[in-house]
Parts: sequence; C-alpha cells; structure tokens
Amino acid sequence: MANQNLLTYNSKVTQVKQDFYAPVAIFPGTTSVVSTVYAFLAHVTPWPSDINPPVPTQDQQNIKTIFKSIFVAKKITSNDISPVIERINWVSGTVYDYYQDNVNMFAVNGSGLLQKKFYVKNKYDQVFKCLWNKNGVASTDEPYFQPGTYGNFNIYSGLDGYKWKFIYTLPIGAKQKFMDTNFMPVPVGANTIVSGITAGGCGNIDIIGVVNGGSNYDPANSVITVSITGDGTGAAATAESANGVITNIIVTNQGSNYTFANSAIVSANGSGAILTSPVSPIGGHGFDAMDELGCTKTMYTAEFNGSEGGLIPTSIDYRQVGLLINPTSLSSYPAPANGAIYQVATNALTASGFGAFGNDETVYQGASLATASYSATVLDFNTSTNIVRLINIVGTPTLNAPLFGSSSGTTRTLLFVNNPDFQIFSGYISYVENRSGIQRSADGIEQFRFVLGY
Repeated sequence: MANQNLLTYNSKVTQVKQDFYAPVAIFPGTTSVVSTVYAFLAHVTPWPSDINPPVPTQDQQNIKTIFKSIFVAKKITSNDISPVIERINWVSGTVYDYYQDNVNMFAVNGSGLLQKKFYVKNKYDQVFKCLWNKNGVASTDEPYFQPGTYGNFNIYSGLDGYKWKFIYTLPIGAKQKFMDTNFMPVPVGANTIVSGITAGGCGNIDIIGVVNGGSNYDPANSVITVSITGDGTGAAATAESANGVITNIIVTNQGSNYTFANSAIVSANGSGAILTSPVSPIGGHGFDAMDELGCTKTMYTAEFNGSEGGLIPTSIDYRQVGLLINPTSLSSYPAPANGAIYQVATNALTASGFGAFGNDETVYQGASLATASYSATVLDFNTSTNIVRLINIVGTPTLNAPLFGSSSGTTRTLLFVNNPDFQIFSGYISYVENRSGIQRSADGIEQFRFVLGY
C-alpha cells in the first residue's frame, strides 16, 4: 500500500511567522546575522504588447535579465511586513459557517478562497469567529465588541441566534498599510481577550449548539440537565427551553484539556434533542489567531516617493516590480546589504556636446550596435550635468571614447563611469510581477502590496 502524506496548514502558518520575525542567517566569512528583503523596480522598455505583459518565468536567462534591468532597491523593514488572511466583511443576510473541530475549516476553492466563511470583520474593524449559526440561518445581527454586550466567556450572542467569539481589532496603522479589498492583516500579538494557553489547555468548550430542540421537555415536571462527556474536565452548561423545545445552551464552565467532547440533554421527560459541542483549538479560541484563522499568506509593502532624494528619475516609466532577498553591496560584502535604499543604475559622465540621449534608448561603443564592445539601456540623461544613468549593461566601457545613441543619433565622449554600491546579480529574486507601464512623476508616490502565499 502506498504511503499517504499531508503537508498541514500549520507548516504554512509557521512559514508566515518566520517571514514576519525575519529569521536570521549566518553568511560565510562573517559573523553577521542580518537577513534583508528589498523591493525593486525594473524594466523600463515596453513589452511586445504593453497592455498584456508577459507571464514571468524563472528560467536562469530571464532571472539574469531581471537583475540587469533593476534600477532601484528599497529595504523592507519589519514595519512593512504583516501576516494577512482573506478579508471577509460581515454582510447582513449571509449564512456564515460555524467552527467545527472535526471539519477542515481551511479548505479552499479553485480560486484559493475559503470554502467556509467562518470569521468576519465588522464595520468597526473587529474580527469575530463564528461558533454557532443556529443551524444555517442567515445572519442579521452584526457582532461588535463593547463592554456589557457579552455573555459568558466573551461570546456575542446575536438576536439572530449566532454566537461569535471576538478575536482581535485591526490597529489603524495596520489597516491603512495592509488591508485591501482582498486581504486584511492579522496583528502579531493581537489584542485578544484570551489570556494564554492555560485558559483552555489542549481545548475547551465555549458553546454548545442545539441541532434539534426535541419536544415535550418540561422543567416544571423534570429537571433538564446537560451532560458533557469527553477526555477533559470541568465543562458545565445549563439548558433553556420554551414550549417543550430546547432553545439554547448556556455554557457556565468551559473546562479544559479536551480533545473531544459530546453533550446531551438528560431529562425524565422529553426526547429528540441533539446537541453539538465543538472543542476549541489548543489554548482556546483566540489564543493563536494566525493559526486558527488559517493564515498562510504574508503581505510586504513598499513605497517609492518621488525621486527618493535623487536616486531614481521621475521622468520614466517601468514595468516590473518584485522582492529580492539578501542582496549585497560593495560596502557590506560578504554580509547582506542593509541600507535603506540603493540606486542600482550606473552613473556615466559624458563630455558636453549637442543632442541628448533618450530614455529607454540603447547606447553603445564600437563600430556598430551589432558589433558593440559595450552597450546599455538609458534610464535617464541629465543635460545639465551630462550624466547618463544606465542599466542592462553588457561589456566593459572604454573611457575617453565615443558613446553612441542608437536611436537619437547623439554622440558623447564617455569620461567616467561610477558603478553603484549595490551588487547586481546578488541575492535571490523571490517574487516578480510584470505590469503595464507605470509612469513616475516628481510628486507621485507608488505604493505596492506583495502577497506571498504558502
């Protein structure tokens, strides 16, 4: 018989946590334990169809082409990283799924979206986990956290019969930076109301749902009790009834250290009541929001503001953004680069003259472009300083020799070349996205959100 394997959601959640906490790596020849991630901008020349950018590939030829076309790299700090989960807004009239401990709550459909919508964000940016949906009715009472609105164990019991557990509130800063129409952040060290793993041990019981209320239960004639059995201890509850039907179960003690539990109505009269008593995750609901909400994605944000102090031109457009792990610089080698931002283009000083090199133009040295000993793509050309910034460099430049523009017809003598501190081809490209042309401007800000899933 073949072996059967399962890569659990916990492995993915663990990877997200590692991303956030930036695990260190020791590099040969140094005691440095710095690990860095940079967002980069690249590719200034148009695609064959600029409206339909090509799908990125990770063959070595293309990876090297990306490296050569990068013109700026900006450091991603811990403040620019957040675990994120699918954004699910509470909407009246929606049937939400309730948490069950014997069901895979994290199964996704073909689009990667949760099949079971078991948590919501309300209009106050508070996140709740659905513990009971009254056997699948539509929710019409929006849960919200406010002192005095909760019953036992901070459960919000809605007028619609839903029972919700408050998990956390989105901090304003995290909301602005990491929430969009598809994702919302999970704060690390969230302001959860669960005190710690001792609250529930390996599991407790927050709610008991009434699957079927049965009939002919009469508390006036016979005591109605709730029996809870399982491998934990301490859980207790009482039943409410009306017209002979069990209508609600109130948990009076969550108990602790349950891995499974069963509950039933015990009474000398009445019959047919069916209860369900899902056991919480380890530590209790809300103890580890990332794990129990199935957080398998990390969002990285990066913002490029104007010229970034003159490091990048504002008169260009570009078509590629991505993430680069552990690049190095000449000043940091062999440790990873750790500066806030790097110009990756090469500055070439030319002699005064007539004409100007154009953006995206190919410049070269030699008898022709086809036989050039040196060529590069113009990022931009400053006619006041006679400095041309170059990327996509091939070959070795010859100083005090002419530099030709392949399309402008401009010829300038190349006087000096100043290579960037940033080491091209260093580090590992972990993410790349091809886009239609993005036009920069002097007063513009480009903000990017990169979501990496596992």
